[in-house]
Amino acid sequence: MSLLGLVVITGWVIILTISFNLLLANRLKSEADSALRTRATTAAATVAFKDGNAISVREGADDAVLDSGIWVYSKDGSVERPHGDASIQAAADRLAHGPSRYLNNGETDRLYSLPLIDHGKRAGTVVASVSLEPYRHATKAALAGSALVAGFVLLGAYPVLRIAAGRALRPVDEMTKQAADWSAHEVSARFGDEQRFREIQTLAATLDGVLDRLSAVVRHERQLSAELSHELRTPLARIVAEVDLLLARHHDPAELETAHRAMRESALSMERILETLLAAARADIRDAPGRCELAPAVAAAVASLGPETRVQLHTAVGPGAVGVDAAIVERVLAPVLDNALRYAATGVRVTSRNEADTVVLCVDDDGPGVPVEEREAIFEPGFRGQPDDAHDGAGLGLALARRLARAATGDVVVSGPESTFEIRLPPA
Repeated sequence: MSLLGLVVITGWVIILTISFNLLLANRLKSEADSALRTRATTAAATVAFKDGNAISVREGADDAVLDSGIWVYSKDGSVERPHGDASIQAAADRLAHGPSRYLNNGETDRLYSLPLIDHGKRAGTVVASVSLEPYRHATKAALAGSALVAGFVLLGAYPVLRIAAGRALRPVDEMTKQAADWSAHEVSARFGDEQRFREIQTLAATLDGVLDRLSAVVRHERQLSAELSHELRTPLARIVAEVDLLLARHHDPAELETAHRAMRESALSMERILETLLAAARADIRDAPGRCELAPAVAAAVASLGPETRVQLHTAVGPGAVGVDAAIVERVLAPVLDNALRYAATGVRVTSRNEADTVVLCVDDDGPGVPVEEREAIFEPGFRGQPDDAHDGAGLGLALARRLARAATGDVVVSGPESTFEIRLPPA
């Protein structure tokens, strides 16, 4: 930043220096021209006109000063000619019969011609000259002085810029280190709305947003880990218990078959849990929505439950598509169906309907229903109903189903007097 600032200042100083010297040179040229006009006009005032357009120069007390660098010409030739080198004499002669104009004699002298008019006719010419040496000297001195000043300005600008940039960036450096420390040890800390300069406040708001997203990711990972460990504990404990029983004593074929069936059901339960959690994680980070036909996805979810259910399961899902992947539909519907089959008395029915901007998948059962005061609590991780509830389950299936549906811009709710579970999904 200091070097960039120095480059900008250097460019600006160069522009100012050049502009100043150009303006000064132009001003000195104007002063020289003004001095020439004044001298020519003063000399013309000393000229007297005679009959026949003859002219003469009246002598005065300051003739030596006035005659220096002054030429007076008549129609026939020069009336007054000062001493000078041949080049300046030749330049004055070139101006003798021309219009009023300026002429440089190399870089040393500048001349000006003023026609003499008598009764409307040109009678002669006055030519004045001035040395450009003082003006050139002033121009060179000004250029050297401005260059010296510019050098001192640039020499002093860099350390000042270094100090200023260091002071300006110190809060940025401190905030960066603080954000790095918070991201590692205290993701809940924030910079807040403390009064700061606008740029620093913008940076603070940006870092707070980054920390918010990081905190959300950490919470999500912690929740996912907790849900995995909590939900997998029950089927895993069943498998371990069955293995211990098998190893403890000899079993007849019927007992072995029962144990194998129990371990298989526990393993399948663990598989469904893992698939649901992983599908939820994928939905959280997915950029583009998917699409699937609803009826085949429902059929796949029903098939994943297995053929051995104690109640009847009826499906009446109409044709149509939803704006999520089939795997998402299966993973959302499976826990809801499992819950309905667990509490139903004789049967479960799955239907669908279309609303304005939502496809609703309804799951009804003829069980005792969900009390109104528990219709939100059942979607909390670990909730397992009333204390006397004898049904198995770790209380995470519905929580995972709702989370997965919401990650797909849908939802899972309980509505109506008969506690109908509604799975709301976006249309295709």
